[in-house]
Amino acid sequence: MDRIGIWYDLSDEKVEESVNENLSMMRFCDLDIEDSVPDHSVLSRFRTELTEKKAFDRLLKKINRQLVAHKVIIRNGAGIVDATLTDTPRCPDGKPMYEIAEDTCKKPY
Repeated sequence: MDRIGIWYDLSDEKVEESVNENLSMMRFCDLDIEDSVPDHSVLSRFRTELTEKKAFDRLLKKINRQLVAHKVIIRNGAGIVDATLTDTPRCPDGKPMYEIAEDTCKKPY
């Protein structure tokens, strides 16, 4: 789950929220829909323990070697697109608005 936070530039709280809401992220973390997602404090304590035991860098190197071996490219800050529909003051109630323009060209008849 820590990788998700780094890749998408998310806080531990946002990682927890994102994994709870996004099936792709849940699957990436090898969690099933009925599994509970570890809360943000678990992520923080786990990262702290890995750092204290100097295991964080070794683990990251192993993960990176596997990504290279499988030709997976990761770009930091890829971003998550929020496709939430929102109301706009320009077109309330979803009704199209048309403006009728007058003919400014005088035709000789």
